[in-house]
Amino acid sequence: MDVKVINAMLKSLVKVFNETIHSKVELGRPEISKELAKGYDLVTVVGYNGNMEGNLVYGFTSELGLLIVSKMMGGMPYEKLDELAMSAIGELGNMVSGNIAMHLEQIGKPIDITPPSVICGREIQINVEGLILKIPAQLETLSFEVNMVMRE
Repeated sequence: MDVKVINAMLKSLVKVFNETIHSKVELGRPEISKELAKGYDLVTVVGYNGNMEGNLVYGFTSELGLLIVSKMMGGMPYEKLDELAMSAIGELGNMVSGNIAMHLEQIGKPIDITPPSVICGREIQINVEGLILKIPAQLETLSFEVNMVMRE
């Protein structure tokens, strides 16, 4: 795994969360995995292709999704994962993915990203093929995960 790819993800997460929701995200130690974690209620998937191909997969609990939406709305309380909330979560995934693409281009690994797909449901299970770079993260006291699935 190229450390420059890992750094592109880490920089993008910190930058976008700071600029978009004015919050500091705490990042855990990146790790390689063979499967995505289960148990998230809200999943955003952004495909990418080019120098590398695969998916960026963001997993959140409903509670964290609503907190993020509230922060994106300037602190206005938001209590329901409706169409507007799902759109905001998708846009956050799009912004982080776009920022990752920009950093990857700077290191000679250009990619194009697809529009985000947001999936909501209890105990979502997503099967993917490829190597998974998993970054555990925390916003306030709530955990989430960002995964870069890389196909050969």
